[in-house]
Amino acid sequence: MSDLAVFQIGHDRARWLAARVAVVAANVANADTPGYRAKDIAPFGSILNEARIEMRKSQAGHLAPEQDMEARFGVGPREGAVQKHSGNSVSLEAEMAALGEAKEQQSAVTAILGVFHRMLLSSSRG
Repeated sequence: MSDLAVFQIGHDRARWLAARVAVVAANVANADTPGYRAKDIAPFGSILNEARIEMRKSQAGHLAPEQDMEARFGVGPREGAVQKHSGNSVSLEAEMAALGEAKEQQSAVTAILGVFHRMLLSSSRG
């Protein structure tokens, strides 16, 4: 792991949080769709355990392409979701709680990365 791996981990966490918000938004959008099953993504800890910190690219000036959200973050049925008579398992209360949690975590990731960025800048001056 390189000295700047914290930035890669922070970037991965921010992308995971964006994916979680997208899944929650899809759940909310389908709250009245008969037969729709609420979805969620795998915990970030499981993603982090499988993470490869190194960047892969085809040419020196190119960034690696984005991977499909469902494949990268393990989108699947939400555990513990109660199915209604229509077959739908979306709970708007649970979705709002998930959105609030994601917002708090996004703020924390942004703050932590900002601190490390400032530390890096201050250490390079001098």
